[in-house]
Amino acid sequence: MSILLKASFVYCGIEDETILIGFADDEFETKEYVLFQKSLYIEDNPLLNKIHITLNSENRSQYGGILRIIIRRKLISIFLSEETARSHGVNDSIDIEYGIDEKGYNSLISHFNRLNADQEIEIEVKL
Repeated sequence: MSILLKASFVYCGIEDETILIGFADDEFETKEYVLFQKSLYIEDNPLLNKIHITLNSENRSQYGGILRIIIRRKLISIFLSEETARSHGVNDSIDIEYGIDEKGYNSLISHFNRLNADQEIEIEVKL
């Protein structure tokens, strides 16, 4: 079983040498969101070199634990390790419905690939 977020706002970019990918129910009055972050710098602590995922609150955030991401044109599925799923209050995955134009979609795929430069997770793009 998974949790579903319907995102009307999608962001991907690089800020302060950190790759950011975010999905939110609203751009300004955000109640529900998923945020992925990863520093472009290599840290001494290996844990900090993993992708950081936040679901709706810093209390529901963690480094690592993302096993697989399936990117479709209007739906992304994020499959989590048992520990990460438990800490985020979900059973096994997060599904995100979203809508963006072709340029935004290609940018999103590019940012996910850059986020996963060390190939720590499996990313599958389905047409």
